[in-house]
Amino acid sequence: MARILWIEDEAKDQLIEYVAPLLRAGHFVELVGDASEAFRRLGEAEFDVIIFDLLIGIGDDFVTETDYPGLDLLRRLFSGDPEVPKIAKDRFILFTAVKNPKIIDEIKDLGINNIKTKQQMHRTMLKQFVEEVLARNGHEGKNGKK
Repeated sequence: MARILWIEDEAKDQLIEYVAPLLRAGHFVELVGDASEAFRRLGEAEFDVIIFDLLIGIGDDFVTETDYPGLDLLRRLFSGDPEVPKIAKDRFILFTAVKNPKIIDEIKDLGINNIKTKQQMHRTMLKQFVEEVLARNGHEGKNGKK
């Protein structure tokens, strides 16, 4: 079982088609809706995978200067600031409708290579992709196998 943090501001009922296969596979999925809440949770708990969108809410105490709060969240997480939790970049999955090549290139420049667009991802394929990321990171499944 993996602990997954999903940072997404779409209505939770719209995400159920993607979340349900993860839950049926025994994974714990915590949904947060904005950058402030995500930053707080990443500082409080460890997650095996972090799925995030670029278009998320800002929240109460997160400052952003772009149209992509998810990108600003990544910039802050990887800024090198000692006050910021250290999280391995290979745990992140970008799952977004944004197709802007310049933004996607910046995400890759930050070291995030697990990138999928919502348009290309069937609900059960996201579960499979999450499990591939877990396996690459040496996470063992429920039955003790990698």
